[in-house]
Order: sequence, then C-alpha cells, then structure tokens
Amino acid sequence: MYLSHWIIAHFFEILGYLMALVLIPRILLERRHPGATVAWILAVGLIPYLGVPLYFLIGGRMVRRVSREKHWSMTAVNGGPDPSGEAAILPGCRKITRLLMRSGAFQLTMGNKIRVLDDGVETYETLVSLLGEACSSIEIATFILGRDDVGRSLVRLLSRKAEEGVEVRLLLDALGSLRTRGKFVQPIRDAGGRVGIFLPILPIRRKWSANLRNHRKLAVIDRHTAVVGGMNLAMEYMGPEPDEGRWRDVSMKITGNAVRDLLAVFRQDWVYSTGEAFDYEPEPHSGQGEYGGSMVQVVGDGPDINERPLYSGVLAALSRARESIWVATPYFVPDEPLSSILALSARMGLDVRIVIPGRSNHPLIDLAGRSFFPDLLAAGVRFYLYGPGMLHAKLIVIDGQLAVLGSANMDVRSFNLNFEIATFLYSEGDIKRVADLIRSVMSESKELTRKEVADRGKIRRFAEDICRVFSPLL
Repeated sequence: MYLSHWIIAHFFEILGYLMALVLIPRILLERRHPGATVAWILAVGLIPYLGVPLYFLIGGRMVRRVSREKHWSMTAVNGGPDPSGEAAILPGCRKITRLLMRSGAFQLTMGNKIRVLDDGVETYETLVSLLGEACSSIEIATFILGRDDVGRSLVRLLSRKAEEGVEVRLLLDALGSLRTRGKFVQPIRDAGGRVGIFLPILPIRRKWSANLRNHRKLAVIDRHTAVVGGMNLAMEYMGPEPDEGRWRDVSMKITGNAVRDLLAVFRQDWVYSTGEAFDYEPEPHSGQGEYGGSMVQVVGDGPDINERPLYSGVLAALSRARESIWVATPYFVPDEPLSSILALSARMGLDVRIVIPGRSNHPLIDLAGRSFFPDLLAAGVRFYLYGPGMLHAKLIVIDGQLAVLGSANMDVRSFNLNFEIATFLYSEGDIKRVADLIRSVMSESKELTRKEVADRGKIRRFAEDICRVFSPLL
C-alpha cells in the first residue's frame, strides 16, 4: 500500500520535472519581459507540481492569436494626425501624441467636454441618469459587476431599457465577474439585451485564458456620451448613498469626438468575445464642435497590440518630464525601466510623488511594491500612503502639461497582460482638475520616511524581495 503510494508520487514528480524541461525553452522563446521570464522559470523549475499546471492555466499570453482574431487596427479609424489638434497642444506634448498613434492609439481629438467624477455617489447618479435617458444604444464593459445592490439595480435598469427597445450590450470579464456573469444577468438576456463574456477562464470554448483579463471600465450611451475610468460597477466603487468603506476612485464623463474612439475599443472587444455583428461605422471627427475645447487622446491597450501604446506613452512622458511627476495608483509594482526613470527624474531635482494605499486589498502586491521603496526614496522620490481607506484611483500628471486617467495601475500586470483603457488629457483646465485630485488625496495621506523603510525587519524585507521576483505572476 505504502509502496504503491510512493511509486505514484515518484512518477508524478518525475513527470513534473520532465514537463518543466519542456516548458522552460518554450518560456524563453516567448520573449516575455525579463522579470516575467525569470519568475516563470523559477516557478516551473523549482516547484513543477505547482508551476506547470499554473503555467497551463494562466501562463499563455496568446498575443498573436488574440491580435489576429480581434483584427485590431486603428489605422482605418484614425485616418492620420490632425494638424489643428497638434497645433493646439504644448510643443512638449506633440511627440507624445505622435508616439501614441504610431504605437496603435487613436489620434488626438478636440471638441470634447469633460467632467471628472471623483465621488462614488456622483458617479452612480451620473451613470444611472445617462442610462435612464438612453434612446438608442447602451454599451458597457466592466471588469467587476458586483453581486450587490449596485449590481442588481443596474441589471434591473438595463433590463428595462432593453424592454423599451434600446440596444443593450454588457461585456463582462470572465474572471472579474465570475459570480455575476450567469443567472445574475439573465434578466438582461430575457429582455432582449446581450451579455458577452471576455475570455473564459477554462478551456471549454475556443478562446480562453485565466491570465489575460479585460480590465477596462467603460460605458457608452447613445454613442455620444461615455463614462470611463477606474470604477467597477459594485458597491465598493459607487452607490446611491455615501459609504464610509467605499474606495477612493475616479471616473470621467466625456461628450464629444473622443466617444467615437471609446466605442471603437468596445466594438473590437465585443466582436472578438461574442462573434456577433456590430453594425457601426465611425463618423469622422467634427472639429471643435458644440461640446467644448477639451483635448483628449484615447488609448486602448492590451496584449493584442505588440507596441503596447499605453506603456510606451507613459514611459515616454515620464522621460520627457522637466519639473514634476505626480502619480496616484492602487498598486505600484514598476518594471526596471519605469523604476529607473522615476529614480533618475528625482535625482535630477524633479518633484516626483507617488500616492498609494497604506494597505491595499492585495497584500502580496503591496509586499512586491514596497521592495522598490528603499532605492526610490534614496533617489528622492516621495511616497504618500493614503490612510482613510482603499485608494483605487489611477492618475498621472506630468509638468502640469499632461494628465492620464484610466483603468491601468502602475504595475507589471496592467502594462503587460491586461486589456486597459486610458485617456491622455492635454487641456489646461482638465489637467489642473486631475492635479487637484492628486493633491487632495495627498492631503489625506501620510508621507513615508526613509527611516520607516529602513526599520523594517529582516523577515519583512525577505518577503518583499520574494514577492518582487514573482510580481509578474501576481
């Protein structure tokens, strides 16, 4: 009896190491980020009985296949740079807009009106009002649809709009909305609306992955107004009443030309996920138009775009900073280039500030991120730990001339694996509003000192270093 158990265990151990020998060359040939390559090789080689099945579940990137099946091409939508738009922005930002376009993002648009939403009640009321007034179409993509009062109220509202004849499309991420993608949203289907699931996590269907997630948060109403940003559709982010436990987050209401580009991102995701037709021909940008003068550049990013425009744009913008870099992010796990640019900028005398939660909802990511603190603090980077609760806002302001607001965290996963949506803002008033938001968050935060970091125990430092090695897998 015991001998048979030993033989079986020994057999699977040998099988695990044989599979590791097969997978390691494959991982090397995938040309991942070096940190991700090292993390996977260590996981597969040192603990194959865990690393091998984990790789088959979440390790595949599927970049080429996703790109091919989504037919992602912004060239046809863009048409080319808009000289009038480039002339309106500051000279230091023009190269950023061109880089984004060349990397696969949309062109800069004028003729937009923006309203930044930094309160969960305000965001919920704005979204519910827009959905209630919808006359022709509603397109929503979200990472999380909460199994709570907010989720239920939105399902009821979308069901009612579908019964009224409005085209309703709801795209849920298979992992983020695992508990709400089935019977919970069946009323929408029963009313004539459509619900799509982005990349199922198990290989039951042809397209699947537990690793590549759609992290976008986007709602487009009647194809002329949108809400985009970092808020999921759940109580933690928004609701009809104030909640002391609600996370601090930011979204944005946009009316104008940029909505066309946001809808194009949704359309690509929808057609890829469902295979259903989406009869929509984007109209040309209409110039400044009736809405306002806000200048916005929409960046849809994901592993289906080889150039990774969001990462490239953020990296380029940080490297061109001359005075200040302010960042608010819930999860801070930069790769080597991002970490180096932040450190070099601080050493050159720039005002570099990073605001993160004092404690996030992902302790392992916190440990990985804090392993960067000693070197960055020594270089002059200032860290602020948000105290009242969880900070989930994703904001960047550079030199008071450029702001970024969207769904992406400043971490390896957002820049390498997730499908994200971001807006680059170039108008003075919009940039000031984002900067004021970061300043407000800093006022409720405690600045971290070098002594506090130096006083960490050895066990804590060891845990941080281990999590940093495996951060590409978190």
